[in-house]
Amino acid sequence: MLGGTGTRTTLPGGTPNGASLAPYVQVNLSIQQQFKLPFVGAFKFRFDLINLFNEIYLLRSSTSLGAFTPAYAQGRTFFAGLTKEF
Repeated sequence: MLGGTGTRTTLPGGTPNGASLAPYVQVNLSIQQQFKLPFVGAFKFRFDLINLFNEIYLLRSSTSLGAFTPAYAQGRTFFAGLTKEF
């Protein structure tokens, strides 16, 4: 689980660091399993699920210094990997 209180941002009136973005929580899951096959040996399979509940939250507003567009966190994402050691 990953959580944050939100980065500092500028108020609509122009006061720098006068407010902060909404806090957020992101839940990630991961599983890994090792297998052994004859003549092949051991290898590992891994599966990751990022942002389980597909929460949409703002990482950076467009009022930050040098930032002209808001940035949002990634949506629900799946990763899989296979590792073989030689």
